[in-house]
Amino acid sequence: MKIQKYVSNKKFLIGFCMLIVLIVLSIIAPLITSWNYDDTFVGPPLESPSKTYWFGTDRLGRDMFTRVIYGTRISLISALSITSICFCVGVLLGLISGFYGGVIDMIVMRVVDIFFSLPWVLVGLLVVVIRGPGLLSVVISLSLAYFPSFTRITRSVVLSVKEQDFVMAAMLTGENDLCILLKYILPNCFSALIIQVSIIMSFAILGEAALSYLGYGIRPPEPSWGVLLQQSTNYIWDNSYLVIIPGIFIVFTVLSFNFMGDGLRDLLDPRFKRIYE
Repeated sequence: MKIQKYVSNKKFLIGFCMLIVLIVLSIIAPLITSWNYDDTFVGPPLESPSKTYWFGTDRLGRDMFTRVIYGTRISLISALSITSICFCVGVLLGLISGFYGGVIDMIVMRVVDIFFSLPWVLVGLLVVVIRGPGLLSVVISLSLAYFPSFTRITRSVVLSVKEQDFVMAAMLTGENDLCILLKYILPNCFSALIIQVSIIMSFAILGEAALSYLGYGIRPPEPSWGVLLQQSTNYIWDNSYLVIIPGIFIVFTVLSFNFMGDGLRDLLDPRFKRIYE
């Protein structure tokens, strides 16, 4: 698809630009802040936003702008890690389950159903009990919660594609299963999977923030947005900026992925494709 088609889709373009802003901020964070995220008493405690402290300071006098910007790194890295693991594991299981069917399909789908039935918060608690809180625990727990969606989507596409004439012809010519899966079937799954990636990225952002807020994810002094919200709970009325600013960044990030997902759906769905051709 030509670049002009993506540019012509306003939702995708807006979401993409929003995401680029976040990525650039996370990369240049050391260049645009005067302090490290855990430097205390760089200013008066609970200082309101000003020219010196753009987002104010927290109870320990730490610069909130610095902590929020560094928190962007944590959120994007965790979301990318979770989505990558979910994609690899879910697509692999979906390809195997849909292509071979039979007992393999039944076993894989029953395992997927088990994980679908477990609330992601419960999975997070189990992982934290086993190995303690931290970024790795967040990645493991949310990966276990979200990979089944990739498995089901991939399996449904494989079931419909493997009956097509070009796949049957490849089987008759003696091509091995791995070649058929990678060359003929997997490319037909990409359009649905790309949309799912944008959805899971937004879920991962919210999931990481929620687990960190509850104390089961990122731990202080790491400036996760969920940690910033949790530490600001007692000041929500008198110093509401401590809650509002991290909340705005969470909403902004989730909206960027949602806009991109909606735009990709319109661009890749055959029912909408002709509009942008």
